[in-house]
Amino acid sequence: MKISSLVPSFLKQLCIRSYIITKHFNKSVYFGNGIIVGFKTCLEGYSKIGKNVNIRNSFVGRGTYIYNNSSLMHSSIGRFCSIASNVSVVIGQHPTKKYVSTHPAFFSMLKQSGFTFAKKNTFKEFLTVDENEEYAIKIGNDVWIGFGVMIMEGVTIGDGAIVGTGALVTKDIEPYSINIGIPAKKIGYRFDAEEIQYLLKYQWWNKDFDFLRKNVHLFTDISEFISQS
Repeated sequence: MKISSLVPSFLKQLCIRSYIITKHFNKSVYFGNGIIVGFKTCLEGYSKIGKNVNIRNSFVGRGTYIYNNSSLMHSSIGRFCSIASNVSVVIGQHPTKKYVSTHPAFFSMLKQSGFTFAKKNTFKEFLTVDENEEYAIKIGNDVWIGFGVMIMEGVTIGDGAIVGTGALVTKDIEPYSINIGIPAKKIGYRFDAEEIQYLLKYQWWNKDFDFLRKNVHLFTDISEFISQS
């Protein structure tokens, strides 16, 4: 028997949480109570993670905040994102064609029900967005995600996009697009095509805080921002 199996799960999580908080102590990161993390969780800094948020094995970019009760495990999240409460990533696939049953006991070795009939994995259960297969979704920079949004694994949300309250994201979302509904559909863009291309090339989110603080007045008008940048 492994020693780790003798340690209660809540103590394991407490140890991991303590490690993460210590690791990011000098990065101006605020953690709410009840957060769930992993040793692979990484935060760039200047972030706020609300109560009962699950960011197990996720990357959270500088300046991003995530409000209470959101579950974004195995997620790559960019800088300066605004993520509301109760946002979640839906992880796990089941066959809908050819296979007689959708139950994982017939195609998976993970024993989701405590048992399996399968001798090997015969179906790709999890979708990822990166070559190393670490992240289930990718959220770009300066993305605003509203309350209660659900994001299916394998999805990439582009820089500057908006996803409205209660939307179900089932496919990739374009940069600087505005999306609502079930499933989420594009209803427009934040800026015109030329302005979007400028912002994607400029990447203001990669500027240091001194630059952003000095030029904060430009962020209230896209035309002025482009003319003065």
